[in-house]
Amino acid sequence: MKLDVHVKGKNVGQLYRERDEYVLKYSPDAQQSDFVSLTMPVRDTPWKWPRDLHPFFRQNLPEGYLLDVIREEFGPYLDGTDLSLLAVVGGIGIGRVTVTPEGVAPGTKLEPLQIDDLLAGHNTGDYFAALVRRYARAAISGAVPKFIAPEALPGESGGSFGKSTIRTSRHIIKGSDEKTPYLGFNEFYSMRVLERLGVAPVARTRMSDDGRVLIVDRFDVDENGLPVCGLEDACGLLGLPPHEKYGATTEKVLNAVKPYLARSGLRPQLEHFGWLLLTNYVVRNADCHSKNIALYYTSYEDVAFTPAYDIVTTQAYPRFASNPPGLSIDGRKTWAPGKTLERFFNTRLGVPPRHYAAMVERLCESAVTVGHEIIEAAKNESQWNGIAKQMLHAWNEGMASLRSPKRAELFSGLTSAINAAGFSEPEAPVTSREIIGRSELLAKPRTES
Repeated sequence: MKLDVHVKGKNVGQLYRERDEYVLKYSPDAQQSDFVSLTMPVRDTPWKWPRDLHPFFRQNLPEGYLLDVIREEFGPYLDGTDLSLLAVVGGIGIGRVTVTPEGVAPGTKLEPLQIDDLLAGHNTGDYFAALVRRYARAAISGAVPKFIAPEALPGESGGSFGKSTIRTSRHIIKGSDEKTPYLGFNEFYSMRVLERLGVAPVARTRMSDDGRVLIVDRFDVDENGLPVCGLEDACGLLGLPPHEKYGATTEKVLNAVKPYLARSGLRPQLEHFGWLLLTNYVVRNADCHSKNIALYYTSYEDVAFTPAYDIVTTQAYPRFASNPPGLSIDGRKTWAPGKTLERFFNTRLGVPPRHYAAMVERLCESAVTVGHEIIEAAKNESQWNGIAKQMLHAWNEGMASLRSPKRAELFSGLTSAINAAGFSEPEAPVTSREIIGRSELLAKPRTES
């Protein structure tokens, strides 16, 4: 099997398997600007990777729920290899690179989706599952139910596009499941803690009226849904397969991305990275792994961190409440980092202690403000009381763990607001710790005797 590789719709090479290696071979007419990955510039010699697909091509392969749906829907076309999976879903995806069976143009003939109807609708689990099944033809990673779909633009009819087009959705649509109820509500307000400060780019999100669905505006396409930017996550830049996304360290992630960042704007980029790290500690997001830190670009000269995305208060869900941070710092995964974070900011990001303390406090103040917004939202929709309570308790712990114990009493938290809202104590964590996106059916890691 050979697959055609396209950059913004232009065929630039082929991807295939040769004995026990996977091969990316650029076309003779490929230009230097047609590079597929930062790690694989255009050259005459093929790029080879042993045993599995190159990490770049695996970064957007479906996982979890979406992967199960694709296996059910397209089982006869899959031979058990990632190459066959990419042949099914690679024609639509995240970033400027698409992959299709040899001789097939990239694009989609799927029915457009009315985003406004989704935002206002009653998104039951069965309804969203049907949507995922309908649009299960895209290369998009992540364990929670999600999909991308074409949408009708003003002046277009409601039918299909009629012919294959590289235009894709301007949005990622994410849903909830029984493990993560009201995930749209959770992620919308968790992202807002950083977004409202205006100190770092954050992906724009909208929450459905029922709090179950989140619409995320994509930053890799233009206003018409045409792919513009390349996108690569730190997991792929480290040469790791997706299932090892929790195995990296914060130091390794920074070392992997830093060489590609534009040197002229390095300082603000490192501070952007710092804002993302701190936000995850404040809101207690254990799912900030190496796939949720990424770079985007239109050329080698403008590589930058993507806007922040996938920020969720995982501690709000008892099943995941005991999970530590997704990436270690200084060899430790702990929500009580002490001086470790401050040292990392000072030595690795060039952020002095006083500025670090100011960043922490600005995020804590924002968490308090957004916490009050959550309480007001829950007053109007009683079904959100449970997730609201869990999130506020998690944020209260997150703020306390970052603030200096000697000065903590000088700053406001959410305790009084929690009490005034009549929220009880948080639900106890489920004793058996589970990693988000990791199947319960996987064998336990072997321990050395």
